[in-house]
Amino acid sequence: MFNKPTDLTWEEINHPHFNEFNLNQWIIEDNMTDEEKKSEPEFSVIGGYLKTIGYKEAWASFWKDTDEENRQKFLDLPNFDQEIFKEITGIDVEAKDEEMTLEQVCKELGRDVKIIKK
Repeated sequence: MFNKPTDLTWEEINHPHFNEFNLNQWIIEDNMTDEEKKSEPEFSVIGGYLKTIGYKEAWASFWKDTDEENRQKFLDLPNFDQEIFKEITGIDVEAKDEEMTLEQVCKELGRDVKIIKK
């Protein structure tokens, strides 16, 4: 695990769950932006649309939504390596939870803040 051998069997590892990990999210009509409504014209018929998000964006959402116990299970995996984990997920496990500005969030997600503010 994490590019190193382990003597533990699959059954001996306390595996984290991925219940909150989703690459697709249903966005109800009330939460859609004007831009989303333009690009998803069927929204009014079905009451929203299915939004597909990027892999690392899904990880960021998952990490935020999962509980501390589940986060700890990741950190307790054999040979856990925070650099490899960050490379795979984009999650910096040492980062402090702090509020971010809209500009910072957009930068992290690779979005143009000017489009988001419209």
